[in-house]
This record gives sequence, structure tokens and C-alpha cells, in this order.
Amino acid sequence: MFLAWVFKVAHTRSLKGNILEPSEELNASAFQTYLYLVKVAKPVGPRDVMRGANLSSPSVAYRNLQKLIDLGLVVQDEYNNYVVKEKVSKKGYVWVGKTLMPSFVIIGFIFVGILIGEVAVLIPHLVRGAPIEESFWLWIGTTTVAALLFLVSAIRFRMKPKNSA
Repeated sequence: MFLAWVFKVAHTRSLKGNILEPSEELNASAFQTYLYLVKVAKPVGPRDVMRGANLSSPSVAYRNLQKLIDLGLVVQDEYNNYVVKEKVSKKGYVWVGKTLMPSFVIIGFIFVGILIGEVAVLIPHLVRGAPIEESFWLWIGTTTVAALLFLVSAIRFRMKPKNSA
């Protein structure tokens, strides 16, 4: 799982905002803390962060929050609660609502949509008994394989153990 990587904020801007890249400044635990803060989208304290991000203690949550403040990703309010200052992406990932998804999942769903369109064209031909060109079968096969490759990769990516490097 990508949470085992370490990240930092690259100071380059893109159309999507800041991009997270590999570094030693933000570890997996701190990134998990950041993802939790984005998900709740309201000010929370260290104990809430500890519970929500499945951290071992409030001190770990506090240390992670301090790292995020130092990087300019999180701010602390007057009640000592923490809130995300801005959402950043990791290279190769896209925010879908409050979830950070690998971009190849999106591509997999695009191929599924194309496959649905191809099958929608195929069904009337099969019902009427109309001839179907061999190249159309090739397109359906290619689209099916592409969709399966992207979606299986996404599933395998999500199932990687947290402690992998």
C-alpha cells in the first residue's frame, strides 16, 4: 500500500495544486494523518486524529500534526484543533471527493464505460442475427483486457501490506 512510502511536498505547482513526491520528510503515518484530516474536513484534536487515523497514541498524532504544520498542509486554530489548509495530490493519484485514488483506477473505469458502449452496440446485432465484423470482436476483446488489467492492478495495489517498502 502506498502509505508505506514516505512523502514530502514538492514546491512545484501544477493545474491540480501541490504534488507529493517521495522523500524522508513525511512518513506513512503522517500521510495517513493527512488523509484522515482531509476526509473529516473539520477541525479535530490529536485524540480524534489518533482514533480516526488508527495511530498508536495521541503523541504520535501530535507529532504527525506538527510535521504537517511545518510543511504548510495543516493549520492549528485558536482552540488547538487542526484543519487542512490545502489538499495536495501524490503524483499518479487523483482526488475523487475526499478520497485519493490511483489514476489508473479512473482509466480502468473509462475502459469499462467504453466496453459497455461496445456491448450496447453488439446486443442489437446479436438479437437480429445481423453479421458482426471480426474486427469488432477484436475491439471488444482489447477493451475487456485493458479494463481488466487496470482494475486488477488497482485491486492488487489496494491489497499490498502496509509495511511494504
